[in-house]
Amino acid sequence: MKTITGIFIKILRKYFSTDMLLGAYYYAWYGRPTLSMIGGGIWRWGYTRQPELGEYNSREGQVISRHVDWARSAGIDFFAVRWVDRESWDDLTWRDYYLKHSRSSELKFCFNYDAIPALNRFYFHTFPNYDFDELYTPTKTKGEKFLEDFDYFAKNYFHLPQYLKIEGKPVVFLYNASAFRNSEKYLAKLPPVFLVADAVCWSGAKISKRNLKFLWETSPKEAVKTIWRAFRRRNIESYEKDFELSKHFRAITGYNMYSLNRTQNFLANVEEVYKKFRDYAKLKNLYFIPGVMPGYDDRNQFGLNRAVLERQEGEFYKNYWQIARKCLDPSLPLVMLTTFNEWHEGTEVEPSREYGEKYLELTKRFKEQT
Repeated sequence: MKTITGIFIKILRKYFSTDMLLGAYYYAWYGRPTLSMIGGGIWRWGYTRQPELGEYNSREGQVISRHVDWARSAGIDFFAVRWVDRESWDDLTWRDYYLKHSRSSELKFCFNYDAIPALNRFYFHTFPNYDFDELYTPTKTKGEKFLEDFDYFAKNYFHLPQYLKIEGKPVVFLYNASAFRNSEKYLAKLPPVFLVADAVCWSGAKISKRNLKFLWETSPKEAVKTIWRAFRRRNIESYEKDFELSKHFRAITGYNMYSLNRTQNFLANVEEVYKKFRDYAKLKNLYFIPGVMPGYDDRNQFGLNRAVLERQEGEFYKNYWQIARKCLDPSLPLVMLTTFNEWHEGTEVEPSREYGEKYLELTKRFKEQT
């Protein structure tokens, strides 16, 4: 991979006027009808800060224009847009509103394939299932549904000039890829694509007084989820139980490192995990893409007893960027920002009434320092 580093840097300078790419996870779900079963994007679900644009609709032309302006001002080079299904409200918002806007060509985009709703037909915030051999419908496996989704991407999006391409291939992030099972034969049938696995996450079942206390005090659902994740991700090697990452993926990243029982010494632990996965990626001939986020707060959704990653007036964000800087892959100098506008989880950098454009300005500054 390192032989193409110089070529890649030249491409960055030509098309993005930068030596480093910054992508931001983006949500086009706001304004979705309140009866939607898929979740998210419904303002009444709650949010910590007040959006400067108010409770906007992602389909509004003025909103799209402001988002393009703000992203460009922050040095964001592309949006990784959450995608859940063909002809879904979010998909139609992107295809029929955002991409038809006169300014859509000013920013690259790619998709962040959200496997939770995409591969679980009736999703009511229960445990998602990622076994590709299981049925999605009575006549179709989840793996077949997955392939149909990528055929849809190829037909409707991959050919667009603003669709992000790396190594000449369209980029797709696969959310929660570390939980995929029996996916090998389906991944092998994909068209040429630059796949990024959301595989950088906590691993292992750590027994401690604090963790046992957490399991006792948290809800049964959260406790079971924590145990399930720990045993499914006992170590890095267990991620490749059903497929070789390097055979089908070109890079690994972690969408969000937040975990209810991992908030103490959070950034120090994130740095340790990043270094472990960076070394693993190098060994497997994969790119490593570090992520950053300004904080995390979903108490308006799940209650005031939820653990929070405080923003600390930007200090938390600054320190997160320092970690990303240390772990940046010189072969693919790319950082992912969680997020541009996920208001429900409090990870947004989009301007709020409380902070104004502070986090856009910090994003621009930290990128320039990287």
